Amino acid sequence: MKQALLLLVCTAHTLGMIPSIPFHRLSSQRVPSRVQVVLRGADEMDWREMRARLVAQERASNSSTPLTSDSNSYVYETPLIEQGTILLGGTKMDFGFALRQQFFHKSVMLLLQHDDTFTKGIILNRPSALEVDGWRVWCGHGQVAEGGMFVGDDKKMGDLEINALHSLTGFLADKMSIPVIKGVSYMTLEGARALVKAGVAEKSDFWICVGYSGWAPGQLQMEVEKRDSWYLASADSGTLLKELLREARELPPPGDSAISIDQCCGIDTWSNLMRGIGREADALQSKGTLEDKMLEQWVRVHLLPKKPSQLPPAAMLPPKIELGTVLSTMVSPESSLPADRVLIHEQFLHKALLLVLSAQEDGPDGKLSACILNRPTANRMRFNLPGSPQHRIPFCGNLALSNEVWLHHRPELGGVALGDSGVRILSSVEVVKKLKTDEATAHDFFYVSSVVQFTQSEVAGMLEAQEMSRITPGEELSGLWPRVWSLMKDDGDKKNLNDGTGVWWLASQFGKGEQLAGAVVSDIADEALAEWLKFFASG
Repeated sequence: MKQALLLLVCTAHTLGMIPSIPFHRLSSQRVPSRVQVVLRGADEMDWREMRARLVAQERASNSSTPLTSDSNSYVYETPLIEQGTILLGGTKMDFGFALRQQFFHKSVMLLLQHDDTFTKGIILNRPSALEVDGWRVWCGHGQVAEGGMFVGDDKKMGDLEINALHSLTGFLADKMSIPVIKGVSYMTLEGARALVKAGVAEKSDFWICVGYSGWAPGQLQMEVEKRDSWYLASADSGTLLKELLREARELPPPGDSAISIDQCCGIDTWSNLMRGIGREADALQSKGTLEDKMLEQWVRVHLLPKKPSQLPPAAMLPPKIELGTVLSTMVSPESSLPADRVLIHEQFLHKALLLVLSAQEDGPDGKLSACILNRPTANRMRFNLPGSPQHRIPFCGNLALSNEVWLHHRPELGGVALGDSGVRILSSVEVVKKLKTDEATAHDFFYVSSVVQFTQSEVAGMLEAQEMSRITPGEELSGLWPRVWSLMKDDGDKKNLNDGTGVWWLASQFGKGEQLAGAVVSDIADEALAEWLKFFASG
């Protein structure tokens, strides 16, 4: 039977009945063992349909369920990466999409291009509240070519690219389109406008997708084989368009901003396709995870209407943040969430204690560099001193310093004072001298090799929104430094790393008198911080 199938397929290919489609074969491909093939003209069935029928025949041969041959729709899991393959966001990665690239979580992506030079795909299940010329915009990007439409001009990656997905046929549509699979093509937004103007299409015939995701040669294969980042599926146009139409019907009309977070997440579409490829159990097991919650927050920040800026008028701005200012990040009592930057991108800033090391410029765009003081890691440094003392290396920020510095809180050791914080800076050369002359011990110093940056206006906005507070200098703050420094002592415990939130809470009580004040709780922010610590601080 296998030999007969091979001869039949080769003959059909030679006669031009099956078009040649380049594809990338993964090592896990399994060839069906029992098949029956009925060849039809190329206008009725392409190679994908034939392969789908082979898979269906194989399923039928291994199942008591009879094969229903009267259905022309199909969706099945495939080992192939090729143009038209559907990527379904995976759920089994060790490091998933909770802390980074949340837009990929449970995404449904269609590969528009796959060849030896590049792979390009667009996300299909992320509608947004944004519009272009009366068309609802769908977020098709993986941070490529979205032109700042969703993430802002300061974070955009590449110029704006818009692809209009459709199932139109006819002379004009065929001439202006690039086919993906049988029955699904795409064109530029300008092309879609032209077809609507010519009266041969309506706006509702198109899905306007902004941006795309891109992979270098071999990169996507590695993500599938090594990381379990994606499930691969093959579907016909009927199945794919049915899901897109269902999504579109459930959305409010363009111009109506009442679109919900759940609708923008598109998880129902992902779940339906997962069910179609026999992965319903995986979909159910991953329901309600941190990744689901973080996707909802990413959608809230990037795909829904933007809230007015929290920055107060210039006359009401808080005093300029100076060198040596101590800041504490916190959860806003209004939203029960930390700042968007903290929750979505920099979870290490949740419940962080910050010391400003430099304030470079005046004005709202002036840059502030601060080090995080309460994020010890499992990494250690060993001093070349008697007894070989060890010291935990703190995570102080995501921007590396060209020259590391050392902090201390003993005035007699000298150094440059950081405002009225009670902390001073010494260079590495000066620290070595102090250690060699026994003027200080290794535990007198706090090692800083990186910082995090803000602008004056950003800090002002966070202070106004109560997402950050300023710690008043004085006796209480001076008494805090020994506790902060003690976080970096190596106690030999490699499993139970201090998360630093204890000293953060203590600092939040300064100025409250004898009555302790409870901090606003954000479960999702706490969970995201714990996830960050697990992957980046625990070693």
